[in-house]
Amino acid sequence: MAQESSASATKNLVVFTEDPLLQRLHRMFSVFSDNQHYISSHQAHFIIGQLFRLNHGTQQAQNGLSALVQSDPVTFHDLLRMCDLLFPDRKQFEPLVDRIFERYVQHIICKGFLLHCSKSDEKKRCLIRNNNSKWRAYWCTVTPGAIHLWPLHKSTTVRNRRTIVTGQTSSVQVGTFDEERFTWLLATESKQKYRFGHFDELRRKHWIFAMNMAIERRSVEDLRKYDRECSYSTECRVLRDKNLSWRLALESENERLMQLLDNQRRALRDEEIVRTIAARMLDEERERREKLEEKLQELVRNVDENCNSDSRTTKSLLEG
Repeated sequence: MAQESSASATKNLVVFTEDPLLQRLHRMFSVFSDNQHYISSHQAHFIIGQLFRLNHGTQQAQNGLSALVQSDPVTFHDLLRMCDLLFPDRKQFEPLVDRIFERYVQHIICKGFLLHCSKSDEKKRCLIRNNNSKWRAYWCTVTPGAIHLWPLHKSTTVRNRRTIVTGQTSSVQVGTFDEERFTWLLATESKQKYRFGHFDELRRKHWIFAMNMAIERRSVEDLRKYDRECSYSTECRVLRDKNLSWRLALESENERLMQLLDNQRRALRDEEIVRTIAARMLDEERERREKLEEKLQELVRNVDENCNSDSRTTKSLLEG
């Protein structure tokens, strides 16, 4: 029995070391574990809550999470078990892990496309008096104490990177609505001002929040400390009623199974449609074949009749 247990543990270790998804999830677990083999139930609730937030989870799923997070402390295998129950689809789960891995392990506060209006572009536009927009699209990443910009027409290399350093006195202000763009202004310690914009007002709020965080948490250690404080202060409603806990967990599982059943029904319906179309095509092909056979038989009869007629005519001529 001990040998079987050891073999099972070895097999699990091999799967863990070979699976990049589990490696990323374990590294994120280590960020909150303080070099221990466990985290608190609040931290587990925080990690899975971030996954739900990215996946636009429903309130019912959040209640199901409260039913699952009952043990304290929570080991990595406990966290895996909860993730398996709440995110059974690996294709859906993997990009969520990638996103929070970037945030809590690589410390990328925000990344994406935005618009930037530099002073040189604005002056150039005024001098030549053309109607071209002064806004340029950039790929941007926000990290503790720095904002990195790459022009879209250049590769994202260090050489092409433009870095804006944020200091203690830096500030972000909401701008005006300019050329169908929602703008905001970043002022740095060196009194330089950078104007940004986006077509989506909600995305502007998101970028302003990210840049303010880069100003407030100017180092990786500051951001890591902030994240750990947030993980400890997360509200985790531990349900004491076992019947209620099981009911919520069963409801969450039932919702997943109903979704799978609907998908299977749609697949069967699509398969039935394909069968109907294939049968119709076979019937049409059979009809065409029958018509061609009838025409062929008619042609054969006509040829035979013509041959018989010609032979009779020849015979009568010879007899005459």
